Formats: sequence, C-alpha cells, structure tokens
Amino acid sequence: MKTTRTVAALVAAAACLALAATPAAAAPNAQDQQFLVGAHQANLAEIASGQAALAEATTPGVREMGQQLITDHQALDAQVTAVAQQLGVTLPDAPTPEQQAALAEVQAEEGQDFDTAWLYLQIESHRATLALGEQELAGGAEQAVKDLATASAPVVQRHLDHALALAQELGVDSVPAGTGGQAAASERPLGLALSLVGGLLLAGAAGLVVRSRRTVGATTRR
Repeated sequence: MKTTRTVAALVAAAACLALAATPAAAAPNAQDQQFLVGAHQANLAEIASGQAALAEATTPGVREMGQQLITDHQALDAQVTAVAQQLGVTLPDAPTPEQQAALAEVQAEEGQDFDTAWLYLQIESHRATLALGEQELAGGAEQAVKDLATASAPVVQRHLDHALALAQELGVDSVPAGTGGQAAASERPLGLALSLVGGLLLAGAAGLVVRSRRTVGATTRR
C-alpha cells in the first residue's frame, strides 16, 4: 500500500512538472482584439455591398462580384466569429458608421454611376482590410488571430484584383491610386472609402476603451 501511494505521488508530481513546463497560450492583446472587431465589421460591410450589387448593379460582372463577396466574406466571418468566441472577444453586430455611410452614398447613384462608385468602394475597402491584416501580423500576440489574418489575405487580395480588373473592363477612366490605377476621377465615393481604415481602427480602439473602463470599475468596486 505504501509503495502504491509513493508511485501515485510521483505520478502527480510529474504531471505538475509537465504542466508547469508547458508554455501558456498567449492572451489576445489590444491588436488582436482590434483585428477581430475590424475584420468582423469589414466582413459585414462587404456582405452588405454584395447584396447591394445584386440588387442595383447594371453590369453582369459587378453582380457576379457581388455574389462572390457575399459567399467569401460569410465564410471568412464564420472563422472570425469562432475565434472571437474562443478568446472571449465581443463583436459588434453592424459595420462601422463610416462603412454604412460609404455604402449609402454608393447606393444613391444609379446605372453606370452606381457600378463605378461601387468598384471604387471595393478597391479602397479591400485595401483597408489588407492593411488591417498586416497590422495584426506585425503586432498581434495570439497565434489563432494571426492565422486568421494570414488565411484571409489571399481572399481579400483576389477581390481587390477582381475589382481593379472590372474597372478596366468597364472603361473607367481612372481608379484609385495604387495597383493598376491612377488617381480617382470621382472624389465623393472615394473620400468616404478612404475613411474606412480610420473607421476600422477607431472602432476597435473604442471597444477596447469601453472594456478597459469596465475592468477598472469592477476592480475599484472590489
């Protein structure tokens, strides 16, 4: 009996040592949380943009891309939501006000003007999403979140390339500065689109401030 107790004690001690030697998983830092919130809102915005294209676009290519956005961003968002739940990060239930305003302005256009403004918006919004992913890879701490940024980048880049190609096919005189284009001819939709990067970052930061205040308040009450 004494020998049995000794063996059990040794096994328990070994298990404790093994747990102590196992590196703890990194907790999500501010950048991780910002990415999850920003990526989720970008996905919601792109799904809404795709639905708008299906309803209002006059060009088959734009409608086809609209359906692609819905399909791809629903799949991407399912992954973002799953990781956020695992890490205890609360996600908003709507795009940012800037994203909603940008789409509303595009929807105010009709016919070819809608198609052109919609493509401008997709070019800039997908560039903003790519920039958000690069920030996560540079400053994130949680590997699961960094993996999301890595996995989503090729999909987002494919959408960007598709939008640039469609702009050329439609004979748009110019597209937003960057890959394959010159300065934008239409400043109105582009101006709102350029605010999307700031909107994504501000939304993530605001969520972190709220959570931090709640934590401080809870600590003070204790």
